[in-house]
Amino acid sequence: MSQGDGIVRPGLTRRLRPKRAPRLSRNTWALLLILALLGVATWLLTPSGSAALDRDKAHWGMRLGLDLAGGSHLVYEADFEEGWDEGRRAFEMERAVETIRKRIDRYGVTEPIIQTQEGERILIQLPGITNVSEAKSLIEQTGFLEFREPEVKTDGQVALLSDYLEEDGRTAFFDTSVNVDRIFARIYQPPDEPEEKVTIPYRLVSDDNEGLRFVDQDGATVDKEQVAVWVEEEGKSPEDFYSWMPATGTLMVAGEEVKEQLTGAYLTEALPYYPTPEELAAGAETSVNLTWNADGAKLFDQVAARLNPNYTPGSWSIKACLGIFLDGEVLSYPQMLQSEYHGKGSITGNFTWDEARLLAIQLSSGALPMPLKQPPLYESEVSATLGADFVNRAVLAGGIGLAMVVLFMTLYYRLPGLLASLALLVYVAIVLAIFKLVPVTLTLAGVAGFILSIGMAVDANVLIFERMKEELHGGRTLRAAVETGFDRAWRAIRDSNISTFITCGILYWFGSSIVDSPPVMGFAVTLFIGVAVSMFSAIVVTRTFLRLAAGPRMAGKLAWFGVEAGHV
Repeated sequence: MSQGDGIVRPGLTRRLRPKRAPRLSRNTWALLLILALLGVATWLLTPSGSAALDRDKAHWGMRLGLDLAGGSHLVYEADFEEGWDEGRRAFEMERAVETIRKRIDRYGVTEPIIQTQEGERILIQLPGITNVSEAKSLIEQTGFLEFREPEVKTDGQVALLSDYLEEDGRTAFFDTSVNVDRIFARIYQPPDEPEEKVTIPYRLVSDDNEGLRFVDQDGATVDKEQVAVWVEEEGKSPEDFYSWMPATGTLMVAGEEVKEQLTGAYLTEALPYYPTPEELAAGAETSVNLTWNADGAKLFDQVAARLNPNYTPGSWSIKACLGIFLDGEVLSYPQMLQSEYHGKGSITGNFTWDEARLLAIQLSSGALPMPLKQPPLYESEVSATLGADFVNRAVLAGGIGLAMVVLFMTLYYRLPGLLASLALLVYVAIVLAIFKLVPVTLTLAGVAGFILSIGMAVDANVLIFERMKEELHGGRTLRAAVETGFDRAWRAIRDSNISTFITCGILYWFGSSIVDSPPVMGFAVTLFIGVAVSMFSAIVVTRTFLRLAAGPRMAGKLAWFGVEAGHV
């Protein structure tokens, strides 16, 4: 009977099995991983990657060291008080670093480097600030912020420096209710005079035995004649300098009223503010907005209530001014326009935006927990022009080095050399992406370490390819030679790279203990990262590419692998 008679014969039935999706080989997964890493690395190096990482788009968004970007390099040593143990010193060093970082961040320096070093030193690198004096003034200020008001005599006039210089035998302040030192500062009186703020470098203090006496910044007694000579040399008159006494109020402490001076310790925030176009049209000015804590709000309102009655709209009066002093230098002297502020206020005075920003920085920078020894242990500056020339030369050197390596590998090892060159391009992209992602601060020495790591990346491939040639000469198949070459070269690659890692660690440790450390540390970091990625490049990337190339069709084309047919 034929099959068409409807009878199903035993043993002739077929079981239909579903087709299975082909499984991806291990090498295919490795290739997908490489492509994914290359894609992410390439994106990180684009302007979009820079924007996502909040980096400057110049120089591919890399963080450049001072020798490449230009700027100031300073190293300070802390001057600790006697009796501080190691734990206290370590804590205060951390505080000092954060305080300096806070000041510099507010100043707007792009990606500064501020870190501690051995020997109680602080390393500071400020890209873009090529004026070392400007950098030092920003860092060295101790940040003691205080508020003072003019000292008024019994006749209602503001006390002047001339009053204390001419009064022979005076042993007490004019205002004895505030028996604390006096600072003498000259300020301009608008609109008749140009703005000028001068503070004499001497204070008037009260001594129980000797009465009033002038002292310098070190606390040493100074004769009145010396003060008068300084004023004369400045081209000023003693009548130009007002006497400023601490602005005080009372607080309830443990049920008792205690007199306290208004200082920066009570200030919680100082921010510059630029008015909107509508506010500008209505006459608003650029200002610095202040916020006080609870106790500061009470003290500030007490001071305002004392000074505000002297204010007359449309005019200027020294007796309505609150003097703001940082480390004994007058910063500003706003008039108290209100008698109450309830914890918030603003300072105006025809500021430019930069002036308002700088004042806000000075008001909120805080005090260093300890002074820094003067002068700095190390200071240098690099011009931006020289840094740009270094960048151009470094890029040229890297390009030449990479091209020479690619040319040598392709000519000598042929197809494996070409594949290794492709792997080298993947290596360069991944390393640069890591430098940008971490971020690594690239110095000229660091660039040299990166270029050196390119050669070391190829060195691993040289070991592998020579092993492959030996296996091919021994009669192994192409695929077996590839696998055996990698396996046998791995130990040598591993051991040599581990020794390089140890060397990098020693260099980094040594660099952290010397004053001018960035070149040494930069070289160690870039070389370490480069060698680590080179292991991945040689063992994974190059191996994946060779596995793809070592197919059956290539078995008879060993010349492409640097082996002549007659030598196998």
